[in-house]
Amino acid sequence: MTTLAELEAKYNDKNAIEALGTARHALESALRELDRYAGRLDEATNPHDKADIMNWALNHLACSITPNLRLDLIANAQAQYARAAQVERSAA
Repeated sequence: MTTLAELEAKYNDKNAIEALGTARHALESALRELDRYAGRLDEATNPHDKADIMNWALNHLACSITPNLRLDLIANAQAQYARAAQVERSAA
């Protein structure tokens, strides 16, 4: 028979893996976007266009990556593990 603690451990592991997967997906997507900017930079023919492309890349790095990482999911998973550790210590 599975105990409540075992079920919670599986649930915590599932949430943690999903949170890390979400972050990984966001980072992979950001890398693909940076590759697109690099390609556009290679095709640009003048300094004005190159400056614009670099500005777009900078904006993407500053504004798009962190919100898409879903750090809240990672923090929640960490908190679930911390709570489980506290319960485990209390039971000992």
